[in-house]
Amino acid sequence: MDEFLNTKIKDLVQDEDSVFNNFDINHLFGKEKLEDIQEKISKATGLAFVTVDFKGEPVTEMTSFTEFCQEIRRNEGEKRLCWSSDAFGAIQAAVTQKTSVYFCPCGLMEVAIPIIVRGHYLGGFIGGQIRCNDAPTNVCRLETVMHHAEDYKVSKSNLFNKIQEMSYEQFVNIADMISLIVNQLGEKELSRLMLKETLNKEMENLSEKRKRMELEYSLKNAELTALQSQMNPSFLFRCLNSISNLAVIEKAPKTNEMVTLFAEFLRYNLINTQNSISVADEMENIERYLKIQKVRLGERLNYSIGIAENIHMQRIPKFIVLPFVEKAVFYGIDQKREGGTVRISVSYRDSDVAISIEDSGLGLNEEKISQRFKSYKEGGYEGDTIETGISSIRQRLVSSFGPQYDVVMQYSEKSGTKCLIKYPKNFDEKVL
Repeated sequence: MDEFLNTKIKDLVQDEDSVFNNFDINHLFGKEKLEDIQEKISKATGLAFVTVDFKGEPVTEMTSFTEFCQEIRRNEGEKRLCWSSDAFGAIQAAVTQKTSVYFCPCGLMEVAIPIIVRGHYLGGFIGGQIRCNDAPTNVCRLETVMHHAEDYKVSKSNLFNKIQEMSYEQFVNIADMISLIVNQLGEKELSRLMLKETLNKEMENLSEKRKRMELEYSLKNAELTALQSQMNPSFLFRCLNSISNLAVIEKAPKTNEMVTLFAEFLRYNLINTQNSISVADEMENIERYLKIQKVRLGERLNYSIGIAENIHMQRIPKFIVLPFVEKAVFYGIDQKREGGTVRISVSYRDSDVAISIEDSGLGLNEEKISQRFKSYKEGGYEGDTIETGISSIRQRLVSSFGPQYDVVMQYSEKSGTKCLIKYPKNFDEKVL
């Protein structure tokens, strides 16, 4: 759970960094929205406003600027001095990350409200243009360091005196309220953007997963079609039935028996699509295989299948026994001149089902098999298919039920080979 939470937190931090790396104040709010916020705040407070980016450059049109300020800014040179005044406020706000109150070069009170979201300075609201006569002496006054070409308070006194007058306390309270509103709006907009970005990523992931699933589905269909084109089961069974009937007509009972067993064996293995079957059905199929081998090997092969009475209807993962029986016949009995016996038993052991396959063959382990069949390796032989099937079954049991359910195999030159398969008595077929 901790690892999951840490991963989620890491993803959120990366998403947040990604958002901040790819946008500025205009991307967060949008120019129209910023101007709408400016206008509403201006109407509520009577202050003039303009928004600047993190470099101090205006990103919105001026809102409710006084006639006095508009008149001064019509002069290009004086406008640049006003911009320098705005930039001073923005820099102060950026450095201190606090609301900065100061007097512009014309002696009007201004405020720079930093827009800070998750600790990132994105720009600021510059506003004010208010006359104030009770400000503390420690409030910065830019008229001491910046000078217009003339004293506009005197030359344009008619416009200057029309400007709203406000107490310092009231002005600071309004500035604090605006700062609270703007920065909460910033947090809200950031959350909306991050949610939108996260949803877009999830949609992209879902789209990729869907494409991958469609591709896998197409491949499966192609494989199935290819298999069906190679072997039509119905055609195969009709041919085997015809051969069986012909054997009866020609009075060849052994041939008829062999063909009938082979047809039933194929039908069971080709048509059965369930993940699990009953132990009785699986052992019946195993006996068909042994009967076919008995026809081929005659007296050299004997076998026995013992099933505990209470286990016939127990479910068993499909096809987990046959490769080990094939191994017992091919490497055990068939390699021994005098032949031998294959013994199969199925029973409960505590909460598991245990299937034992023993043969009285030569007890060939993997090393001896590799040496004995070295000359067949390059050309392919039945043993390759058997070993592949066994490896697949072992992986299937371990991945489905855990490493304790790997098949145990013992080899003895005197007593032959013994394989022990186990699986849980109660298992979920969905894991197979």
